Amino acid sequence: MKLKILIIPVLVLAFACQNAPKETAQEVEPVAEEPTQEILANVQKIELNIEGMTCTGCENAVQKTLDEFDGVYASKADHEKGIAMVELDSTKVDITKVKEAIIELGYEAKEHHVLTE
Repeated sequence: MKLKILIIPVLVLAFACQNAPKETAQEVEPVAEEPTQEILANVQKIELNIEGMTCTGCENAVQKTLDEFDGVYASKADHEKGIAMVELDSTKVDITKVKEAIIELGYEAKEHHVLTE
């Protein structure tokens, strides 16, 4: 009797594994195209001074907000230094709007410095 109790689940498992759908090839994320010279001419690296960030959760919230802007290519916030580094297309992103979005999160967006033009 004990043998029957063990054999039935093993058979059910074996049957289920044989009839499981085969995995299809995983979709490959498209590789971002290289920026053209025109786009590269408009890219600026900006350092924003932000007060009120106290943890990595704050950093993540700021980065998520920055990344939502069309024309922001990269962002990195650092709560210990109180800054966020942003690479953006200056023709698509208004830095004033970026600061307003950070203020809406509850942080103080102070001055900014353009590191590259």
